[in-house]
Amino acid sequence: MRTLIAVAAFVSSALASVPVRDGCTEDSTVLANVQDSEAIQVNHGMVGEALACYAVSVTQSGSEIRGYVLGSTLPAIQEFERVRQLESRVLLPPPPPPAAPEAVEKKIAAPRPTGPPFEAWKGVDLSGHRIQIAPSDAKVVLVTFWAAQSAGARRSVEKIMKVEDEFKPQGLRAFGLVQAANAGRASYYLDDMGLDFPQAIDRQSLAAKYNADPMKGTTLVLDSSNHIVASSSNPAEIRAAVAKLLAE
Repeated sequence: MRTLIAVAAFVSSALASVPVRDGCTEDSTVLANVQDSEAIQVNHGMVGEALACYAVSVTQSGSEIRGYVLGSTLPAIQEFERVRQLESRVLLPPPPPPAAPEAVEKKIAAPRPTGPPFEAWKGVDLSGHRIQIAPSDAKVVLVTFWAAQSAGARRSVEKIMKVEDEFKPQGLRAFGLVQAANAGRASYYLDDMGLDFPQAIDRQSLAAKYNADPMKGTTLVLDSSNHIVASSSNPAEIRAAVAKLLAE
């Protein structure tokens, strides 16, 4: 009887392990197996070919392992999804109260910073060109985090392209940071989208750092000092924020 109990406990433990892979497909190489009880850091979620895919990191035997987990069976991933549902996106500042009659002609105040500065970033876009997101001559900069395999995110970034086309003559620049398993996967979707502003893979998980949701296509609005003044997955809200900044 004790032997049967021990075997059952071993089988239960084995079933509870989940593989960490080097990609978001079931045939990706398994880097490690993790248990429910391990301290797993979920960095961000993305769309896999069949199941939801999550970028995770975990320390085993003193070494940090970074990879992807398919599905949401791990408690850490379930908690990540719960928190993500509860967290409200950063909205534009509320509109000012109605102006007094004599103040109607005053200039509309531009949005104030709502978060930390966007740290200067350098990289290579998917066309092989070096790009950087840093304080520059641009009056306003848009940084859109989007998941290549999310239809909603693709629609959002296409609308952001229209905002960039509209305000580019006034000093607007835009960049896209794509969440994809690899550059080839991102290019598969980009080839049909016709985006005319630089796109690069988000290899440093900046989306998680700036509380952006690539699955929805979240865009950050940066002022000329690289401060974040707005963040939204609604292109109409982004356009409104850009118009206010450029009206200064």
